[in-house]
Amino acid sequence: MPLLNTCLEKLRPCGSNKHPAFWLTVILCCVIISPVCNAQVTVEDNTSASVQDTFIDVLIIDYPCDVTICEGVRAETLIEYYGADWCEPCETLELMLDSISDKGIALIHHHPSINDQSYLNHSKARFAEQYRLIFIPSIVVDSDGLLTGAGQGAELNQTMANSNVTFSGIDNLSISNGILNWNTSSSYELQIWKLESVKHEFDNRMLNNTATDMMIVDNQQRVVNISDWVTDSTSRLVFILQSDEARQLRSLSDSSTGAKELSESDETLSDLLLHDGSYNAAVVTFLILLLCLLPALISFRRLQKQVDYESE
Repeated sequence: MPLLNTCLEKLRPCGSNKHPAFWLTVILCCVIISPVCNAQVTVEDNTSASVQDTFIDVLIIDYPCDVTICEGVRAETLIEYYGADWCEPCETLELMLDSISDKGIALIHHHPSINDQSYLNHSKARFAEQYRLIFIPSIVVDSDGLLTGAGQGAELNQTMANSNVTFSGIDNLSISNGILNWNTSSSYELQIWKLESVKHEFDNRMLNNTATDMMIVDNQQRVVNISDWVTDSTSRLVFILQSDEARQLRSLSDSSTGAKELSESDETLSDLLLHDGSYNAAVVTFLILLLCLLPALISFRRLQKQVDYESE
């Protein structure tokens, strides 16, 4: 028996099926049509994600404070910088960020790289899962805009000058004797980022506002004892009230690299996943080729029957 007959014989279903070509056609049609169905489902998911709530509030407490009750101060801008000690282009950008003296700006220095000595898994999750970033260094402004490329440091000043975001959502927040009291009318959980000054792994300098830990406070838990979590070396606490859904960032960079949407869930990727009718041409072409192949399959089946009769 030829090798082709042997391979097809192993695929023959049990019983007296007289139409293998028919079932082969059905299977191949299901395989070619399934990507179209999956693409349509993906588009629906992206559409629902694009209209997600972007509610956010950011408060700052320099801790420990000099008074009995440390009141949270609402931030004017939230800047999240993602860098690494092994990243050479990061040094200039980090020095520029350290020069920001505005106390109303909540600056968080994230280390999402597992190769860093100061790596933080919470920063990695925010980098990869919530923002879906792929480049270091990157700057996320107000959890909405993305700066990338060689000019992101210079573009940050212009971005902050043009920012008109107004944070709201936390009614009041304070810390007294290590006890956190807060209140909100939203349903979101509260993220508390602990920032400290950390020594650079290779250079003789300190990295200010580096995220060293993060805790989540349940929305129903209005009074929390955080005295064991904060330390005397803590320089700042940043409180973020925000949905934990993946966010679509818009590019704020003018460079060739930064002009692209560099989060996997951006609008460009959503447009690429839209079913624009190109699948129809592929399906029709496949079906035509399959119909052209049917006579050969039928002839092969007849030859196979003839060989079976001769062997008997």
